[in-house]
Amino acid sequence: TKAAREPLTYCGVNSIGLRRRGFDAEKISEIQEVYRYIFLKGLNNAKALDLVEKELPSTTERNYIVDFIRGSERGIMKGLSNGIGSFE
Repeated sequence: TKAAREPLTYCGVNSIGLRRRGFDAEKISEIQEVYRYIFLKGLNNAKALDLVEKELPSTTERNYIVDFIRGSERGIMKGLSNGIGSFE
């Protein structure tokens, strides 16, 4: 992801970095869609992840993101739509 602003918040997916690591446009788009659910729909993490699993097709990248967030002990940074600089 990319983070910016003051206080620090989510501001997008690092698509340039993903391209440099060999991800094609389709995979980058899939990753961006997962992050739209998590950061831009105004849902708490649990609801957003449940919706991602329900509505988006299972892919290696989707499952990795969901598992990473669910396994996080400290939570993740949220975007402006969910409270400036908040963590869940």
